[in-house]
Amino acid sequence: MKIIVIGYGRVGRKFVERVDTNIHELTVIDREGNIFEDLPRESNIQFLSGNAIDEDLLREAGAEKTDVLLALTRDENTNLMIAQIAKVIFNVPKVLAIIYDPEREASFHELGIEGLPLTVAGAQILSTWLEGLTPTGRAVSQIMKTPIDSPPPRVKVRSIEAHDGSFYIIIVGGGLVGFYLARDLLRGGHEVTIIESDPSVYALVSQQIDCPVIIGDGSAPATLEKVGASRANILCSVTNHDQDNLIACQVAKFRFGVPKTVARVKNPKNETVMRRLGVDTTVSSTAIITNVIENELPTSKFRTLLDLHACGMELIEFKLEYACPLTGNQLKDVSLPKDCNIVAIVRRGETVLLRDDTTFNKDDTILAMIQRRREEEFKKLLFPD
Repeated sequence: MKIIVIGYGRVGRKFVERVDTNIHELTVIDREGNIFEDLPRESNIQFLSGNAIDEDLLREAGAEKTDVLLALTRDENTNLMIAQIAKVIFNVPKVLAIIYDPEREASFHELGIEGLPLTVAGAQILSTWLEGLTPTGRAVSQIMKTPIDSPPPRVKVRSIEAHDGSFYIIIVGGGLVGFYLARDLLRGGHEVTIIESDPSVYALVSQQIDCPVIIGDGSAPATLEKVGASRANILCSVTNHDQDNLIACQVAKFRFGVPKTVARVKNPKNETVMRRLGVDTTVSSTAIITNVIENELPTSKFRTLLDLHACGMELIEFKLEYACPLTGNQLKDVSLPKDCNIVAIVRRGETVLLRDDTTFNKDDTILAMIQRRREEEFKKLLFPD
């Protein structure tokens, strides 16, 4: 059996010590790579350093062919994000995560994620659980003799309706991004509440802005209930941690029916994953800045005019050159990749609507709507060199 262990702390280390590596293939991932330096390099144990919420790192660890993944870090939201990526992206059959909050354990149990208390004794439970992974094996809850409560039903997402032209918006994270976002929304006449977990940031922000500022965990159901999430129109989670932003948005939507969730994303590679896991809108400042720079470079042949995250499409423009296969051909004779369509031509400042006999000329500016995953294929077709 192939097993991935995320987190080489107390529980992870004890569990690895108990695993028979002659029977099981084991991969261990931890953010602190130096903890592996003095470990014996057994032939069938792979040690990787890095943040396992990175889909590429999990792929390198062999998640696509893994039987069991254990998320055992000290951070609950990290464990939940990793566990969901394992289930949804890599279809790992058995996933278990350390979870502190019983409410969240029940909520995520319906996704096939089992929970475990954070104790060294948990290593013994994990070992027993591993031995019981057979068609008749006992579940973790049976081993612990404490049944997992039935998960509360997901609340139906409410329609987004403004009252008197304003919305109620919850902002998770009171740092610079959250502070200035709240200030602009208040100027627009909206009702705003900020949730901040750091006491020093809370003390500063609460004295400088004219809206409720609550100290607490913005991804915890109890905190969101306290600030009235059941009547909120939008939740924006803008902390510095992708995993916290993801879980806050999920809890807001699935437990309180918040119509619109927005998450700040530090690592652009997590945008697709977070949208797939239920976040309505993701915002990556890194991706935005990169896109602006690429669009302004004189050597850039393509410009992204519009990025439609919800449907995975983007509107791009490019200028035809002699070397482009489109130049001199009619639309009916052009074979484009699937999910890619040319929608208009801008020629000498005027828009040309397309027909089958429309001919593409040098120096035409082409507007195309393409599926983001087909972008490289589309570009290579037009500019093979």
